[in-house]
Amino acid sequence: MAIRQKLKLGDVLVKAEAITEEQLHQALAEQKQKNIPLGAALVQLGFITEEKFLTSLADQLKIPYLDMQGVKISQDAIRKVPEAIARKHRVIPIEIKNGSLKLAMADPLNIFAIDEVTIRTGLDVTTVLAAESDIDRAIQEEYGVAASITAAVKSLGTQEEKKEEAQAIVSGGGGTAATLDTADAPVAKLVEMILKQALDDGASDIHIEPTETGLNIRYRIDGVLFGASQPPKSVESALISRIKVLSNMDIAETRSPQDGGFSAKLGPKEIELRVSTCPTIYGENMVLRILDKSKLMVDLEASGLMGAALKKYNELLDKPYGVILVTGPTGSGKTTTLYGSLAKVNSPSRNIKTIEDPVEYRLEGIRQTQVNPKANITFATGLRSLMRQDPDIIMVGEIRDTETAEIAIQAALTGHLVLSTLHTNDTPGALSRLSDLKVEPFLLASSIVGVLAQRLVRKICKQCKVQHEATEKERSVLFPGGNPPSSVTLYHGEGCKACKKSGYSGRMGIFEVLVITDDLRELVLQKAAPMSIRERARETQDMKSLREDGISKVLGGYTTVDELNRVTFADVVPA
Repeated sequence: MAIRQKLKLGDVLVKAEAITEEQLHQALAEQKQKNIPLGAALVQLGFITEEKFLTSLADQLKIPYLDMQGVKISQDAIRKVPEAIARKHRVIPIEIKNGSLKLAMADPLNIFAIDEVTIRTGLDVTTVLAAESDIDRAIQEEYGVAASITAAVKSLGTQEEKKEEAQAIVSGGGGTAATLDTADAPVAKLVEMILKQALDDGASDIHIEPTETGLNIRYRIDGVLFGASQPPKSVESALISRIKVLSNMDIAETRSPQDGGFSAKLGPKEIELRVSTCPTIYGENMVLRILDKSKLMVDLEASGLMGAALKKYNELLDKPYGVILVTGPTGSGKTTTLYGSLAKVNSPSRNIKTIEDPVEYRLEGIRQTQVNPKANITFATGLRSLMRQDPDIIMVGEIRDTETAEIAIQAALTGHLVLSTLHTNDTPGALSRLSDLKVEPFLLASSIVGVLAQRLVRKICKQCKVQHEATEKERSVLFPGGNPPSSVTLYHGEGCKACKKSGYSGRMGIFEVLVITDDLRELVLQKAAPMSIRERARETQDMKSLREDGISKVLGGYTTVDELNRVTFADVVPA
């Protein structure tokens, strides 16, 4: 131990001939500039790989290197070392054996960390070297941020009590009660911890819901809501006010809905949040939509659009002009599909313009405009303005009214490719929806080139994916025409830490692609019912329904029958 105290990390690596003195000096400068660990600086500069860094350090210090993949961590050991110490020194306790605590460290030269853990636990400490990323992940899995949220709530609750005492003292003589600043450390910490847990859990939305006696905080993960924590009622006002201040909302207005947003940097990630409030009988309900740029999927095939459906949709994107519609309910991934479509057609030779409400992600090389009713920028007025900007391709966030629909169609008829979204349940329904908006059939027939409908299904967690023999009920779902095979192998998730025992991790799309051909245009001109259009499309272009695409993904081992039934109805196929 005495030898280890005299050594520095850089000196150890130079002695092991893993790096040179010159590389060490460059890495130290990088470390100082970016405020990152020396090991991370060396890896980022390309002077050493993470594996070489770890093995060289372990060999030189003569301590074991621990690959933490699959290591089972003892809960007795976790309880001995407080979360604050683990995070402060980037260590994770592994197990207690024969009165000794095995401690995985990212920096085994950190004697202060070893001393603090030794004093705190009263145990002898033996150290092993582990990758920083492995330790960070283990800390998150074993401690989470729930404890941090609890601590922040407790701190805030204590402050609220002090605030009431101060108000009582100030207002004791009949004067006006003093108002303390809500943007103080405890409530700021609470907001930060709520956001951090949501980000770590891969949530798309945060719901803050007041009840009669407290607050419910829930996260939407892969399309399903999960309970996270239940802070006491006493923190409601401070928490809601803090988020309102960040979102540029009126904190004095509690009786009307409000919308806003803000950016937040959590570690290396910078995210944007769209915030909405709505009054309820127990207080203001708040929903925060998380826009994480790192999770934006612009690869259409990776999103689940495969095979014949992908081929048809790519052919639509190759059209020189016309309207392509993406349909589905709220939260079905329509905007992501549009961004993926724009990424595919984007090139320096094309002028691509968008009008969105709001602009969720910034796309390189594409000029994006945000709807702003106060500045008289609506979908209709913005689209009309974009038409004078010499565009080749236009993306309209959503067709909501007759005026927007008519301008989009006129843009297509004058030689532009227009991409937009509609809220309909399937592809033929998009045509009837535009008819409801009073768009003439001859305009629809001459402008719409294709419609894509989609839903999102949860994917089976890869960490706990296992196979099973399909039950009779599952076979009847997968082979609705009868005569299913006697043996069908399917997959499901058993549930693990990685997927929070749900068996699912991540989502993918199921799709239905309708290409508007000449025979379908005849039906549109005749104002045919959606069912007739669907039947003709199945006959002439072998159009697969959403459910049929979902069935193929169940059989492909991507998702489950239960998930398919959750998001789709059984098809009604004409006899």
